[in-house]
Amino acid sequence: MNYPIGFNTFLGTLGLIGLAFNNSIVVLASIRADSRARCADSEALVAATIGCTRHILSTTLTTIGGFLPLLIFVDGDFWPSISIVLVGGVGGSMILALLMVPAAYRLKYGNHQPIA
Repeated sequence: MNYPIGFNTFLGTLGLIGLAFNNSIVVLASIRADSRARCADSEALVAATIGCTRHILSTTLTTIGGFLPLLIFVDGDFWPSISIVLVGGVGGSMILALLMVPAAYRLKYGNHQPIA
C-alpha cells in the first residue's frame, strides 16, 4: 500500500499482539469454565468457543470500526500505516483465537487415538 514501515508500524504490531493474547485468554477462560471442555471433549470445546465468540467479535468489530476512519479519511504517514496493521491484523487474530486455541487445547489435553 506504499506506506513506510517504521516505528508506528511496530507500535501497531505490539497493540495487535496484545489483542491477540486477550482473545486467546478469553477463549481459554471459556474452556476452563466448562468441566467437559476442560477435559477436551470436542463438542464441549465447540460450545465453549461459540459461547465466547460474541465477546471476541465485539472487541474485533469495535477496534476495526475505530481505526477504519483513520485508514480511509486521514492522510499522512502515521495513522494510515498503523491502521493497516491493526485493521488487518485484528481480524486475523480473531480467526486464530477462535480456531487455533481450541485446536491446540485439544491437541495438548485430549485423548489421542491412533489413526487406523
